Amino acid sequence: MGKLERAAKPVGAVRELQIRIPCAGRTADQALSEMQKGLDEAEIQDRDPLIVLEDLALLRDSVMALIKGLSRLLVGYPRTVTFWEASGFTEAFLSVMEKDPPRES
Repeated sequence: MGKLERAAKPVGAVRELQIRIPCAGRTADQALSEMQKGLDEAEIQDRDPLIVLEDLALLRDSVMALIKGLSRLLVGYPRTVTFWEASGFTEAFLSVMEKDPPRES
């Protein structure tokens, strides 16, 4: 019997796994549950997740509840996670998270 070999990844292989999360009419917990499944799948496939939040403004819960839950999901996550959504809610939140804290004089 021959030895098992891992198939080489093709050159130019897609490194991101797009995870579409429809938010309209859903609770934050429902959206987060779907997001967790997508993050798990991205890790299994050894790909960086690209999370697309669809209709975030139509979420049945507060967007802040979703973002707080999202923060908990991502603590210790081993891959780079990218977000896209049209409303600008997550961009505003993430830009605040990325800023350096103010320096004390």
